[in-house]
Amino acid sequence: MMSLNKKAYIVPHTHWDREWYFSTEESQVLLVFTMQQVLEQLEQDDGLPCFVLDGQSVMLEDYLSVVPEDSDRVKALVESGKLLVGPWYTQTDQCVVHGESQIRNLMWGCRDAERFGAVMKVGYVPDSFGQSEQLPQLLKHFNIDKCVFWRGIWEGICGNTEFVWRAPDGSEVTTAVLEFGYSAFQGMKPMETHLEGIDQKMSERFWPGERDHFLFMGGHDQKPWQRETVEAIRQANETRPYQYQLCRFEDYFASSTGCSLPVVESEMLYGKYSRIHRGIYSTRYDIKKLNSDVENLLVNQLEPLLTVANQFGLKYPYGLMEKNWKQLMQSHAHDSIGGCNTDSVNRQVKARIEAVRENAERLKAITLKQLADSSTKGKDGEYVLVFNPLPYSRNVQVELELVLPTRRFTIFDGAQDVEQQHVSCELVDINAIVQDPTTLGDERFRSWYRHNVVVSLEGLPACGYRNLRVERLADEEAPADRCQLQTVIDEPVSIANEALSVTVDMHGKISLTCLSSGQHWDDLITLVDGGDDGDNYDFSEPHDDHQIAFGVQQAKGIRVCQGPLRSEIRIDYQADLPADLAERAEKCGSVTQHIEVVLGLAKGSEHLDIALELENKVNDHRLQLHVNGDFARAQSVADQPVGLIRRGNDELALSLWQQQQWTSCPVPIYPMQSVVAGETSQGGIAVMADGVREYQQYDDSIAITLFRAMGFVGKPDLKYRPGRLSGLPDASPDSQLRQPLSFRLALYPFSGSASDAGLCQRVKEWLSTPLTLHNGVVQRFMIAPPVFTAPETFSMLALNQPDVTVSAVKVCEDDSRSVVVRLMNASNNHIALGALPAEWRVQQVDGMERVVGDVTAQTVIPPQGLIGLRLSKANP
Repeated sequence: MMSLNKKAYIVPHTHWDREWYFSTEESQVLLVFTMQQVLEQLEQDDGLPCFVLDGQSVMLEDYLSVVPEDSDRVKALVESGKLLVGPWYTQTDQCVVHGESQIRNLMWGCRDAERFGAVMKVGYVPDSFGQSEQLPQLLKHFNIDKCVFWRGIWEGICGNTEFVWRAPDGSEVTTAVLEFGYSAFQGMKPMETHLEGIDQKMSERFWPGERDHFLFMGGHDQKPWQRETVEAIRQANETRPYQYQLCRFEDYFASSTGCSLPVVESEMLYGKYSRIHRGIYSTRYDIKKLNSDVENLLVNQLEPLLTVANQFGLKYPYGLMEKNWKQLMQSHAHDSIGGCNTDSVNRQVKARIEAVRENAERLKAITLKQLADSSTKGKDGEYVLVFNPLPYSRNVQVELELVLPTRRFTIFDGAQDVEQQHVSCELVDINAIVQDPTTLGDERFRSWYRHNVVVSLEGLPACGYRNLRVERLADEEAPADRCQLQTVIDEPVSIANEALSVTVDMHGKISLTCLSSGQHWDDLITLVDGGDDGDNYDFSEPHDDHQIAFGVQQAKGIRVCQGPLRSEIRIDYQADLPADLAERAEKCGSVTQHIEVVLGLAKGSEHLDIALELENKVNDHRLQLHVNGDFARAQSVADQPVGLIRRGNDELALSLWQQQQWTSCPVPIYPMQSVVAGETSQGGIAVMADGVREYQQYDDSIAITLFRAMGFVGKPDLKYRPGRLSGLPDASPDSQLRQPLSFRLALYPFSGSASDAGLCQRVKEWLSTPLTLHNGVVQRFMIAPPVFTAPETFSMLALNQPDVTVSAVKVCEDDSRSVVVRLMNASNNHIALGALPAEWRVQQVDGMERVVGDVTAQTVIPPQGLIGLRLSKANP
């Protein structure tokens, strides 16, 4: 029997993609007209309770940058609760971008909203392609206890559309699923048509279970508000069988969540009712790698450097850092960083990220120069400043670049010679390097050389630096300690250090032995190329695929280099690949594709470095690196925005998707931040990846998707996504990635479980490369000498807790005298902070960097939890 008590709660909104098949410039023009109409309606129509600006404050930034005279109008409406802004800066992707980027997105979204009067305290995520398991914790870090999202859930996770969503650390948010998406008012149609559609959805709903209250979003993509809505709904409540209310999210939560709700602990990556597009993790690798590089630059290098320099009085560049973060986050929306745009828009996305890199690199270089000049002021000779961005002492190998008018030199760390290994030495034109060569005097007429040298350093200061002294020697031939490659054709070659042994046979088969545990893997890595009949949204295996494994190029052999600090093996793999899908269907390979793989093993290292380079020559394919780890089960442990997550191969969902007519196949393709691991009976092996964000779970291996190449934004009737196309049917030749591509990974064998192997700490160290500056006579830009004084060696602070991962070290946004350190516990145990820096007062802060309480050495970080600390000098 049909219930007549059904009620539709309709939240007025517009969904706003800043770019997609249109550019940000086009979007801004439309936004001006839309915002002016919305502001007028909110001011004039008392029956319109509110309007949601898609949960992203960047819409106000875009609008007021060209209509600044409306600032007071906007502020009045935000303060009155009618215009709802935030909590995000942009509608960020949750799977591909870094966890710190997501925290900054919430921070800047909330800060901007507060400037206008109020933050919408609902984690509104209408269109993200999947929801992270850690979203509740990120929201609670900003004191947000409500969440609304659309994509990714099915009744295998929860049979209710309302539930308590619990993150692994215990954080909980009351959550409502947008069962019908965000488009209750799709198109500019008569209100009667919209209401008929709402009635039909309430009567013929597809979600299991019965209920009487339903949440609808009254709007659509880039859609203005229909002026007749308020009156139409008033009349509908008098004439139609159901009830309708224009409302805020809080009104719906009050009506639907009063009773006990089920508790859900899960990520949301399933496409039963709405498409998830797991293929975006590997679409446009070039954009994702660039974005990852810039995230690492900002979080793992620049912010700690600026924080240390700020201790000596070098003013923290708040404006530049806000600009850099916001410009980067403008490329973090699901379409933007997903790469599922037209080629012209993807070029704009890439250019925007590149602009951030240029700005941040120059800021890094000038700050290093100021610090180097100040810390060696009054000293004779040349120095190399080495900066450690992590708040604990490290023993490291660092590659230095030195430009000298001699081919020989010595490097001193105090009174001791530094152990070093030369990588390269090339003649350079000093006039092309130095801004004003006349500053070199007669030396500008000498021959100058660019040296790359690896040095081994011990006890690099925690969150600080040390200066090494460079002494030029009499010019002779190039140093003899350079690593010389030797070609081996008909026998295996090996490299080894104290922890690992690596062997490559004449067929290119790689074996690895962990010397401490005795674990051994034969044929550990396989490069496999397969077809991709998908689009920018989704990978889809061709109906008649032809997969090809790469083999070694016998004629070139295998080249090995044995060095005192670093040894390597170079392998040239090749395969004859189909040029396109048509050739692949015919099992034909007309294009010879080469891939150079370099295996590197550093002295004292517990991981094997892997570098790959190729120039992609074919279309419509996917290249995966299979790690054949003899894993005990088809499970993986990968990092996510906070901590680790354990996943299987989705057997249940895979067995049901066709019978239940899901929107897309739940192929066990998963996102990662930078590491994924499989477990063996003794331990396991982890893969660390720099800028690669996707892996696939197989029964007997984990495959890292290096990249995929395809030629359309959207295609219909895919094998893994039947039915309509997603996006537009536009050709996307840039997405074929016919260009040089390079990849950096590492393999780390471990004992015990992956959850206890310190994977997040290890990948953080791997990505947090120490910064260096040769402070000699060569400088690209002339800058004024520093006005502050810094010691020759310095450590800002030390947090010696080996079981937690440093997420961020930065200057506090509201107090340049305070330092914010964010720590993450990626284990399954409660971990106490331990000893705190004696010279600092340490307090706990939320995501806005506001104090929420004091901490002690006994303060505990929960499993898979995050804590923010604010450190202020005890005696400033």
